Amino acid sequence: MATTLDTRHSHRTFAPVPEALLGALLWHTARTKEAARSPLGFQIEHRPTPSAGAIHPIHLVIQLTDEESWARYNPQNHSLDLLAKDDSLFQPLVDCSEQVVPRGGGHLILFVAEPGKTAAKYENPESLIWRDAGVLQGSLALVAAALGLNYCLLGITGNPWVAQLSDQGKLQGVGVAILGAKP
Repeated sequence: MATTLDTRHSHRTFAPVPEALLGALLWHTARTKEAARSPLGFQIEHRPTPSAGAIHPIHLVIQLTDEESWARYNPQNHSLDLLAKDDSLFQPLVDCSEQVVPRGGGHLILFVAEPGKTAAKYENPESLIWRDAGVLQGSLALVAAALGLNYCLLGITGNPWVAQLSDQGKLQGVGVAILGAKP
């Protein structure tokens, strides 16, 4: 563990991630371990990474190996749910991220907030949403390092493209990262 902490740093080169390693990364950071009913209109969840009020308003949307398909990580089933095959919505975001750090064979990870979930319990939820995103991003960085994967946060939010995922305007981009194997 100490070696992982001491050697962890952002990488700038990426190869495709084997499916088993992507699964391990998501399992150790974002899966639902337990869920319970709540009066909020949705379940609260216990996951490896903490969240204010056990709400977990941050979704992970991952660019798949074929680079044209995207999927949302489903933490309850530990699976990837494919999004619509049309990647035209994400192409401007892919182009923007390429200007920050070229992804090579890596996969983009979008951090997509659902602010209404946190607002159902807390007044002025914005700060909590950003904190939840940061905690999840940090957990992914540490587990990626422990698994021998390269990971880099890009310093962009993903908006306005992420916000277009919902017709109701209920989603917000709160970060973009690149994940890859060592080349």
